Amino acid sequence: MIKPLTWTADQSKVTLGALRAIATSCGTVDMSSAEKELIDGVRINIFDHPEITDAEENVHVQGDDLAAVLQDPEHKSRAAQLIALMPYAARPYDNDKLHTSERFIEAIGETMFEMEDFLGARAKHSKTMEYCMLRKMGPQIFTNTDPDFVHAEMVKLLNDAEGNAEELERYKSLAGYPAGSLGKAYFDFYAKFGWPLPGDPKWISEDITVRHDLIHVLCDYDITIDGEFCVSGFTAGNSEKFDWMIAMLGFTPPYVSTGEQYSPGDFTKAYARGKTATHSFVDEWDFWPRMMHPMEDLRTEYGI
Repeated sequence: MIKPLTWTADQSKVTLGALRAIATSCGTVDMSSAEKELIDGVRINIFDHPEITDAEENVHVQGDDLAAVLQDPEHKSRAAQLIALMPYAARPYDNDKLHTSERFIEAIGETMFEMEDFLGARAKHSKTMEYCMLRKMGPQIFTNTDPDFVHAEMVKLLNDAEGNAEELERYKSLAGYPAGSLGKAYFDFYAKFGWPLPGDPKWISEDITVRHDLIHVLCDYDITIDGEFCVSGFTAGNSEKFDWMIAMLGFTPPYVSTGEQYSPGDFTKAYARGKTATHSFVDEWDFWPRMMHPMEDLRTEYGI
């Protein structure tokens, strides 16, 4: 289940207040458009309380206020994860916002130690989504060295990448795989858009994006905003560890849930598809032994 079945108005207001407090450093700075979009996405699509106004999201909410309203373990855990994600909605990351987030998490009885794996997975999946957006901008993005560019961290990773000739040749070999096989479909997916293959100096790491792109291929999701949401939803349902966190990343920029191209129904359907699959493709799937197999056979075997 992506979320508790219901969030009361009071639970929603106090948690939204905490998110707004983090985004504004307790009312001392203006939040960015990315932070506002994330909070709006949570309010509308997670809490299901579109009637709550900005004024009801108290930026001066205290940890004790949060603890008084969030009593059950399920809502505490989910609120803590939302709060842990909030400081990462906009770059560059702000230490004051991180510390405010930590104080709220500790106030409701959660610990940052318990969040370590969660935040580590957040960083990985966030990079995957950011790279997906960057490569759609075309080859020119890979030579952008502007230190003030909004994607400067990702661009630095790309600029520092040295490539792996042996890995690149292995992925190039997929061009000769049988038509209809997973490997050939993966190669064709990249060739269609002129994207660099894993091992190329313009590639970061196969661990960050290959499984993500294999979901695009296996599930036939396109690279529109809605298609990326579907991959995020499938991944959330299919993960054995971080389903809520991955789902929430689908609500963060550049794939914000308030965008016109976002279909909540498609996202939920993709989540259910990932949840009911017979195999997990997200965390540690060893995909190479399956690259020669026909995709239709794999879809039947995996129940997708």
